Amino acid sequence: MSEDERVTVREYRAKETRAAIATFDTLLWQSLASVAIPGGVINLIVRSSRFAVARSVGLPVLVSKWLPTAAGLGSIPFIIAPIDNCVDFALDNSIRKLLQQKEE
Repeated sequence: MSEDERVTVREYRAKETRAAIATFDTLLWQSLASVAIPGGVINLIVRSSRFAVARSVGLPVLVSKWLPTAAGLGSIPFIIAPIDNCVDFALDNSIRKLLQQKEE
C-alpha cells in the first residue's frame, strides 16, 4: 500500500469516527432532552397536582380528574428551554470534552 493510499484510508477512518461521534452525541442529547428528563419533570408535575387536588375540598369531579393532566400538558412550553439548556451545559462540560479529545 502506497503512502497516498494510507493517507486516504486514514482520512476515511477519521470521517467515520467524526460521524460516529456526532451520531452518539445526537442520540444522547435527544434521549436526555426530549425523552428522559421531560418525562420525569412532567410526571412530577402531574403527581404534585394530583396530591394538591386530592387535598382540596369541594372541587367538581371533572376538575379533580383533568386538572393534573392539564397542568402537565400546560407545563410543556415552560420546561422545554430550561431542560435543553441544562442538557447542553451538562454535555458540554462532560462527555463532549471527552469526545473532542478522542477526535483530536
